[in-house]
Amino acid sequence: MRIIVFSDSHGSFRNVKKMLESTASTTDAYIFLGDGESDVKFAREAYPDKLFLCVSGNCDFGSSEQKVGVFEAAGKKIIYTHGHFQHVGFGMSYLENLAKDNAADVVLYGHTHVRSCEYKDGVYYINPGSIGKPRDAKPPSYAALDIIPAGILCTHCDVEEGF
Repeated sequence: MRIIVFSDSHGSFRNVKKMLESTASTTDAYIFLGDGESDVKFAREAYPDKLFLCVSGNCDFGSSEQKVGVFEAAGKKIIYTHGHFQHVGFGMSYLENLAKDNAADVVLYGHTHVRSCEYKDGVYYINPGSIGKPRDAKPPSYAALDIIPAGILCTHCDVEEGF
């Protein structure tokens, strides 16, 4: 199963559109981690046959989306959140507690605009970076999460900027 994870688009629908165009034929589900909820609305309209899961971010004012989501995929439990309520800018302890409390295999989070993938105590902690406004001196990005019989594979993918 392939899941595309993206976050922090902040109105950069052009980048979201590029990502969708290059991944739609191979993707089973999309998970958006907040801060650009209107971009996901357009994505859902453009790809009505695709599953889009979403949580609200700190800039999604008036959002009715949940703050933390749970998704079971290929026998793995995935927790996804924006990360601001878990204070991810100050460390991983809240995310680690969230993983432990929910017996998660994978925790997805955004908010920092910095891509990362860590494996700790049997749990993957994945931040796809920002598809709109990265803060890590790298191009806008998203993450491809492949769950296969041999395990879990995370790949960060760049979105080419320009027209």
